[in-house]
Amino acid sequence: MKRLIYFDQDFRRIRTIIRLFSKYSDISVAGDLLELSIMIQRQKPEILIVGLISSDSDFNARQKEIMKKIVPSSLEIYYFHNYLELNDIITSVSEKSNKEHSPSCGDKASGANPRHADSSLNIIGKSKKIGHLISQIRMLANESCSVMIIGETGTGKELAARALHEWSDRRSNPFLALNCAAIPYTLFESEMFGTERGAYTDASSRSGIIEQANNGTLFLDEIGSLSPVSQPCLLRVLDNGEFRRLGSLHSRSSKFRLVTASSRNPIELASQHEFRDDLLFRIANFVIETPPLRERKEDIPLLAQHFCDQYSIGRFNIGSDALDKMYSHNWPGNVRELFSVIMSACSLRKSGKICAKDIHFLPGIEKMSDQRKRNSR
Repeated sequence: MKRLIYFDQDFRRIRTIIRLFSKYSDISVAGDLLELSIMIQRQKPEILIVGLISSDSDFNARQKEIMKKIVPSSLEIYYFHNYLELNDIITSVSEKSNKEHSPSCGDKASGANPRHADSSLNIIGKSKKIGHLISQIRMLANESCSVMIIGETGTGKELAARALHEWSDRRSNPFLALNCAAIPYTLFESEMFGTERGAYTDASSRSGIIEQANNGTLFLDEIGSLSPVSQPCLLRVLDNGEFRRLGSLHSRSSKFRLVTASSRNPIELASQHEFRDDLLFRIANFVIETPPLRERKEDIPLLAQHFCDQYSIGRFNIGSDALDKMYSHNWPGNVRELFSVIMSACSLRKSGKICAKDIHFLPGIEKMSDQRKRNSR
């Protein structure tokens, strides 16, 4: 394992950092510069992680200058200010640790290729983007911290959420999903917390989704669409794990792992005052991004054949001209659009080789891609 020192003057973060890095490194903690200097001399660490306590760029620049004076140039240093910036650091440390303990080329008994997902979850691909996504999911699966999954529509955010659950020790417990965009704020509390008989007209006694998710995973899709009225209700239960059914005076508790998803960047949501800062920091301890299909086109043959086999195993294969046509498309609808295109082609062809003439895109779909590019600028 890598020898790692974590330096931070914000002691509230230390327990979380130790838990996250202990599986990949032999970690020690320093709370002041003198202690850090002594630990570096004695332990000869390979990695130093520094938690910055201010968002002020000038202050952080001065702190980094101090670090240069006491830290050997051979020591690898990572800086972070908040949990959102930890993702790349954890991935880098875990990859370095995995390289040290990876089996030799002749040892093939160690399990699945990390570049290929568990096929039972239908995360298909061998691109670097998918390999990175899968490594992040496996790294975070057994952690209790909340995870936000961001990505364009159709990129497989719910599949990633299910993988976080299925690859964890919670897999035998419930995985419950709720689309926040589909629930009006007037029904949010009853759906989340449940009701007692008489809470309102025709109300019956029933549990809510939070109660049902006890010891399992609660997945809130399109969290960015959660009403400002409902956001404090969610924050309250995340703070202490307690809630009350509508119409009840009795507090209940539920221990669940929260995973959320959004098609918009969480920082953008907060900066536009569409989402509470305090809630964002509670639900986005870590952020995972599902890549758009246009950035992993090398996965198109695997995905297309997988969808063909879903339609009818062994009846279809993809012709090279069809692949060329799909490679040239920008896929604004991502994997969901590819699925629709392949299902349409299979319906037209019935069996045999799918050719370019069988591949049809929605009229005007490219305009959607152009509009998305303009909006991202």
